[in-house]
Amino acid sequence: MRLLIVDDSSLMRKVTRLAFPGAKHDLEEAENGFGALAQLSLAQRPFDVIVLDLQMPDMNGIEFIHALRRRPLHRDTPIVIATSESEDSELLQAARRLGVAAILRKPWKPQELAAAVQVAASPGATGTAT
Repeated sequence: MRLLIVDDSSLMRKVTRLAFPGAKHDLEEAENGFGALAQLSLAQRPFDVIVLDLQMPDMNGIEFIHALRRRPLHRDTPIVIATSESEDSELLQAARRLGVAAILRKPWKPQELAAAVQVAASPGATGTAT
């Protein structure tokens, strides 16, 4: 499975990597939305899932999703949100409206993230936010 991890926290990117041990995963990272868009521009094929933080400097997760959806090769890439945002957060509500595949609250357990990514990568999973 090919994953893109987008989080401004290097610790969270490292912890996210730990949820996907072994050689069967191709993991790439970006520390912000602009970096992720740059990686997507270079991508020959879409990622299976993007694990995205909502609260980031320069370009938040919602702005990233809008930019992603304008790219034909990547517009249908499932997104798993990993956030500490409260349930009534405007960012979280916007993410739901944009049809993210899943929402996990930090701190999550590695097996919870791995399961959410697996479900998100399944056909028809986009828009089933939990």
